[in-house]
Amino acid sequence: MIPLLPAPSLGIDIGGSKTQAVLLDEQARIVADHVRPTEMGSDGVIATALAAARGCVQLAGIGFGDLRGVGVGIPGRVDHPTGVVHTAVNLGLGRLPLGERLGELIGVEVRVDNDVKATLLGVAHRLDAHDADLSYVNFGTGVAAATLAGGRLVRGSDNLAGEIGHIPVRPGVGRCACGQDGCIEVLAGGAQITRRLSRLTPAASLSTLMAAASDGHREAAAVADLAASGIADAVQLVVLAQGSDRVVIGGGVIQTAPELADLARQLLVGRARGSAFLASLDLPGRLVVAPPEQPLAAVGAALLVRC
Repeated sequence: MIPLLPAPSLGIDIGGSKTQAVLLDEQARIVADHVRPTEMGSDGVIATALAAARGCVQLAGIGFGDLRGVGVGIPGRVDHPTGVVHTAVNLGLGRLPLGERLGELIGVEVRVDNDVKATLLGVAHRLDAHDADLSYVNFGTGVAAATLAGGRLVRGSDNLAGEIGHIPVRPGVGRCACGQDGCIEVLAGGAQITRRLSRLTPAASLSTLMAAASDGHREAAAVADLAASGIADAVQLVVLAQGSDRVVIGGGVIQTAPELADLARQLLVGRARGSAFLASLDLPGRLVVAPPEQPLAAVGAALLVRC
């Protein structure tokens, strides 16, 4: 379980378009929140994170020296013991010793982890499930997951655990950015969904997908069904591989088209009708949608300091 500490901790969620910082008090309650547009490249990311951190502590009326520590969630492959980020393409990063550089500027310890793993900690806090067997699957531009087993993060070699978006499940559907055919990310990743929608009409978008499908647009319905099947595949895979009691889904795809979660749940119900084994697992009952409009990634980043 995440212990309570006698000093506030700061969490920073660095995304492709915005960077959000939150300050948590000793009871892990949000006491300040500050958002900045993200600047690209190593220097830009450092400058943005520092500005977001400074804005947050100023709102709370404290200084960096009052902090217990700082946690950062960032996309890409992260060497969490050293705080080095390796290849975050959407931020224009190659190799960046983020923990070291930001720590020198702030003057306190900075812990860095992959953003999906940080979000999982925020989800566990929100659900009061710190000691649980819990997974979070993020459906954004791509698809990735993170898992708590008995309250401990599952990391694997090189912090690689959770890259389920690159598991092929539907050969022939299309080529993935990883070079394989029919990956979960091809079905349910935001970039691939947008690409399929652009073939229908230039005006088609994820935000209008479910409305078009409900209005009888057959091609839109086919795109929605494919995306929902990818979501269902991801939930089934995580439960079978990790034994998670709950699988929380979130990210831009789910936030923009939340009806896809309902459609995925219906698909899981249908699969259970044809399999006594799947019926015994109650996959639909394990599926949970992440609370909207919650800074889960930034909160989780702040909790990295307390792990």
